[in-house]
Amino acid sequence: MTIARVTLAMGAETVLVDRAVRSLTAEIRRADPGAQRAVIDAASESAAMELREAVAPNLFGDGGIVIVQGIDGAEESTARAIREACGDLPEGVYLVLTHPGGVKGKALVDAVKQAGADVVDCQTIKKGKATTDFLMKEFSRHRRKVTPDAVAALYDAVGHDLGLLVSAVSQLSSDVEANPITADEVRAYFAGVADVSGFVISDAVWQRQYVDAVRALRQAMLATDSGRVGPATIASLASGLRTLVRVGGMPPGASESDVAREAGVPPWKVAQLRRQWARWSGDQRRLAAAVVSLADADGAMKGGVREGSSLDPGQKLLALELLVARTAGTPAAS
Repeated sequence: MTIARVTLAMGAETVLVDRAVRSLTAEIRRADPGAQRAVIDAASESAAMELREAVAPNLFGDGGIVIVQGIDGAEESTARAIREACGDLPEGVYLVLTHPGGVKGKALVDAVKQAGADVVDCQTIKKGKATTDFLMKEFSRHRRKVTPDAVAALYDAVGHDLGLLVSAVSQLSSDVEANPITADEVRAYFAGVADVSGFVISDAVWQRQYVDAVRALRQAMLATDSGRVGPATIASLASGLRTLVRVGGMPPGASESDVAREAGVPPWKVAQLRRQWARWSGDQRRLAAAVVSLADADGAMKGGVREGSSLDPGQKLLALELLVARTAGTPAAS
């Protein structure tokens, strides 16, 4: 496999940019273990001089990996040095450029592309289906199969932090033997992690499953640092409520894809959210009360809204359990 002499990692998704640079560096060093690595900030005053020195032939004929970061910030002298380097790289020297996207530095980007650079797409991954699709591919990169509900469980739990998601995929792929990996494995693996427990609790609350909600909360209290349970659970409940309201606000005849786009979830999850909304649509006064209760609880978990209203750790856990129980309903209502 031929390694591109010039590579442009284009986009603002730093996880993907870092991966592209690391992968290329590893690939070059497999071919040339002695290749020296130089990193240059394109916005620095000395960038042009550093670049010319880094790509200049040396007496020993050593290879090199020259990484120029943020070429959108390159001054004219640096841009000129980059163009020159793209057109006349010594044998064994590889040039890696990064650009966050956008119009700044577009002329330089166009020149780099015209010089034959290999472009790696590192554009920001949008929330919802784009992220779940990305996670499915991440598991494939690790040669693992995963169910869609496992991906959703992971995404809902961790949130839209690509670095954490990529790390979680790697951990699950390495440590979980089941194939395919299911939502149960995701929840079991992250048992005791407040954010994941919060996701499970939230799902049970908005499905008005009293017993499951209280049981999940008590398990989280036993397995997780008590200081984290409250804020993580409230954040998950609030996120679940926002999604629920978005689904409820869509026209009755809206397609699954339209609802998924509005709610920021994969299409296959729409049916579950519609079932949740059906449990609340006829009881909107109670839903409104839940919004107020959540807001009050958020303040209580963070130290109290009014002076002298802060709770001790035990009181916070009691308040949290009362909130979850009241919002989910009674055992008879679920």
